[in-house]
Parts: sequence; C-alpha cells; structure tokens
Amino acid sequence: MNANAIALTQTTPHRSFGVYARVLATQILYVAPLLWLLELAQNQAWKAVNGTYGWLYPDSPYGWFSFGSMVLWVGSVFLMWTMHYYWFHPRQMKAWSRICIGSAVCWVGEWIGGFMAVTLTGKHLHVWPGAALVYVSFPAIFFWVSNVIIYHLLTVHVIDLTPRYDAPADE
Repeated sequence: MNANAIALTQTTPHRSFGVYARVLATQILYVAPLLWLLELAQNQAWKAVNGTYGWLYPDSPYGWFSFGSMVLWVGSVFLMWTMHYYWFHPRQMKAWSRICIGSAVCWVGEWIGGFMAVTLTGKHLHVWPGAALVYVSFPAIFFWVSNVIIYHLLTVHVIDLTPRYDAPADE
C-alpha cells in the first residue's frame, strides 16, 4: 500500500453498509422518478431541435417514452450513489471530476442496460435510431452531464439525501 492509501484509510470514517443501503433506497424513491421525468423533457427538447425523437422505446405503446425505462434510472441512481459513497467523497474529489467520471460511467451503463435488456428479455428498453451503438449515442453524453449535475444538486445542495457521515461527531 502506498502512503496515500494508508492516510486515506486512517482519516476516512467507517462507512456502514446500512447507511449506504438506507440512503440508496431513499434516493431511488425520490431521485429516480425525477430523472425519469427529466428524460422525458430531454427527449421532447431533442424533438423540438431536431424534428424527431432522439431515442425511442420500440416495445412501448407510447413510442417516445416508457415506464420500463425507470429500471435504467434506478440503475443510474445506484451507480451515482455508489461512486459518491465509496469513491468520490472519501477521496474528496472536486465536482468537475465527479461530473466527468459519473457521466462517462452512466453513459456506458446506458449502453449496457440496453444491451442486457435485449439479451435477457428479447425486448428493447430504448434505441437511438441511426446510432452506431444502438442503445446509446455520443450526443447522450451531454444529457448524462446534465443528469449527473442535477443528481449532485438534488442530493447534496437542494435536499440533503446524503448521510451525515462527514459531519463532526456530537459530543
């Protein structure tokens, strides 16, 4: 182990799985539906600018949105909270680093989620028409940057949906 890893483990308070799971459940209940609604607005904005929807839900009766895509938002909240709890906060990473890494991880996660849905169920959660990667497009990185920023603002600055593990102990 290098000196930074030793110093980090000595200064980082114990992180219990119970706190992690409780906050994750709370964030899934509150944040995932908000991000799903944001996705609907983003798809409408894409259509307003480009004339067609950016992504479609071929197995949804609605076409431009699907309640089934909520599973992807639950997964994204899981990814963002896990990175914050176990990686970003213990290392005191700056916000721009969190945004860049979180956006890239969630963008890849969107592709994996779309691929796994088709592989496991034979049904598409979503597709990006004309995109080389089918389940995600390179312009989606812009949307993921905004999603990660909004996640951070919602969970840290607007409503404190993060635990008080970084607060000083009551004496």
